[in-house]
Amino acid sequence: MEHPKQLLPDFNMRYRGKQNAPKGTSDAEKDDLPEFEPFKGALPRGPITSNDQYAGLKLVKLDLHKSVNTREHRTDKFKHHDLIIRRGQKFTMTLTFNRPYDVSTDYAMLEFVIGKNSRSGKATYNIVLLNKCPYPDDCKNMWERGELNLTYNRISVDITPSAKSIVGKYHVYLTVSVPHWGKQRTDLETDIYVLFNAWCQDDDVFLNDEAQRNEYVLNERGIIFNGETNHVSSRPWDFGQFKHGVLDACFHCLNMSEMVLEDRKKVALVARRASQMVNALDDNGVLVGNWSGNYAMGTPPAAWTGSAEILLQYKRNSAPVSYAQCWVYAGVLNTVLRCLGIPSRVVTNFNSAHDTNGNLTLDIFVDEDGSMNRDYTNDSVWNYHCWNEGFMKRTDLNSKYWGWQVVDATPQETSKGLFQCGPTSVKAIKEGQVCLQYDGKFVFAEVNSDVAFKMVDKHGLWKTVQVNTSHVGTKIVTKAVHSNAAENIKDSYKYPEGSRADLATMAQATSFGCERDPFYRSSLQETDVDIELMAPAVQLGQNFYLTLEVQNKSLEQRTVQLSATCCVTYYTGVDYGTFKEERKLVSLGPSMTEKVNIEILANEYMGHMVDQGSLKFICVGKVQENNQVLGASKVVLLEVPILSLKLHGEVKVNQEMSVTLEFTNIFNVVLEHVNLRMEGPGEIGLKKKYYEYVSPGASLTWTESFVPDMPGTGGVVGSLVCPKLSHVYGELDFDAQP
Repeated sequence: MEHPKQLLPDFNMRYRGKQNAPKGTSDAEKDDLPEFEPFKGALPRGPITSNDQYAGLKLVKLDLHKSVNTREHRTDKFKHHDLIIRRGQKFTMTLTFNRPYDVSTDYAMLEFVIGKNSRSGKATYNIVLLNKCPYPDDCKNMWERGELNLTYNRISVDITPSAKSIVGKYHVYLTVSVPHWGKQRTDLETDIYVLFNAWCQDDDVFLNDEAQRNEYVLNERGIIFNGETNHVSSRPWDFGQFKHGVLDACFHCLNMSEMVLEDRKKVALVARRASQMVNALDDNGVLVGNWSGNYAMGTPPAAWTGSAEILLQYKRNSAPVSYAQCWVYAGVLNTVLRCLGIPSRVVTNFNSAHDTNGNLTLDIFVDEDGSMNRDYTNDSVWNYHCWNEGFMKRTDLNSKYWGWQVVDATPQETSKGLFQCGPTSVKAIKEGQVCLQYDGKFVFAEVNSDVAFKMVDKHGLWKTVQVNTSHVGTKIVTKAVHSNAAENIKDSYKYPEGSRADLATMAQATSFGCERDPFYRSSLQETDVDIELMAPAVQLGQNFYLTLEVQNKSLEQRTVQLSATCCVTYYTGVDYGTFKEERKLVSLGPSMTEKVNIEILANEYMGHMVDQGSLKFICVGKVQENNQVLGASKVVLLEVPILSLKLHGEVKVNQEMSVTLEFTNIFNVVLEHVNLRMEGPGEIGLKKKYYEYVSPGASLTWTESFVPDMPGTGGVVGSLVCPKLSHVYGELDFDAQP
């Protein structure tokens, strides 16, 4: 079926026959204002034409007190020429007229209008009266006005937008009415941006912790954790929500989604729509996902150092940007949420389940020789998966489910027919209340699924040989407040494994349709031999030993035939290819343990490596004496080198600072087509460098200059990618002096 826009090029034609006028879906559009008369009594309409100096009241100057207002609203870091405020908090405007303003005879009002087709009595049209006449009974959308400060021909007025205002760009008009002379409306040719307000108790994003507000709304720099549950690594990310053009790019995303303006009052709907728009599926959103390793038509996901470049490119071209993986989606969504004023953070779930059939069991099928059966295996366990949490009141839910909500922009499964996910209450996930909006079942499975290994025989019949109930969601971390350390927030998602509360949670989730396979546990054999796989921390390009520890728990002799399969996998848990298979026969006396070492050579796996690949080992054993079947698996993360960033001299605002990036090729292969990036402070904060090749043992040195434009703490982030090496990062912190 064709998209409606292809059937009807004029999108606004779709309202005909259904409603009298189209609903506004963009804050970038302007339209004729509604006729609204807040003053009692009849007044002539039309412009004031008299030349009498006491008749025509005209504005000669408007002062938005930008420096004071933005400082008090904590929006002074935005690089933007317009006034940016947060809803539910007062700001001050001063209007200077061509003659003294008489409050007894002159009538004036400010009109704050967002989008087209605004209507009086709707949140798209708001007024502030600049006199002492009573508000009319039918005026529903008044922004609160403080005391007027009138001095001759100048009026200063404090205005407080409703804490339930639409977030977006408002255009400002002034309407003046003079008895016996008429009424005139003036376009003030200025825009005011209104954001969510985490400092306002009446706003649905209110967060009653100053340290957390500074971290989750105002902090432009972050850490995104990745790696593997036993080897957590991290990479820096520049959210850059205050950089020039980013605010307009974020609202451009909402406009491109054609989200009805009235819905932008509600933080849950805004967060959900943002999760939809940050990925390009369905609606030509911001980012195109690519996990293939072929990035010839775009930028490799590992090359990005921050969100600003991506959002600005999307705004400039109104076309999706290539390419992204989960941490890029999470980084960009975090920028959008913080920019709009929603407290947010990036969360990493280690051993994250992607359950395709919703039965809370990840089915991993292996053949009798221990290799994975790809024809049967559809589920996968990601080494890690990044999503976001936004802090908000969920007015559609019981207050116990307010607070942190999961929002995920990575397109995995559809929700209501679109690739969007959340907001999902973290508290509801912990309690198994998966029936609550939105997408509770999917998020619950990501952190709670069992992993079942099932052996398939030559006839296609299978049986469960191993179940791990604690493998998924082993760690759930986010960046700590005012620290680059990982804060483990697993307890906010899950009760301790096997506890009474955990069992109650699983029972609750099951009652809402999250059913496990009812047969796999009952079909398990009791085994008296255990297998454990062990490996050291390994650097990419190194040889190492995989150790198979086999333990006989019985009081009898056991002979075990072991089959070990060694393969390269994407970080999503999807196999790329097998590079080695080993068969071992182990004889164990009663209560005996034996270790078997398998040498893994770099030249065996390096030719199979993929972007952010890891090594996965699956071992299947069969006990000859009683036909018991054993299973075990192990993922080994391969460490990569880091970039060295060095600062030269002092850092001062509006003065050049020099940063040198250094890298040495420690591998025995030539690195070709090497792309470097550094992202730092200032208007031209992104620098790029290309090297045709870097020989084994060779070093490269690259020095760039940046100009800090704000005092305080800041940083420079560097990245290196090439076909044979990626996810190489470095970070430098500095303190810019005034």
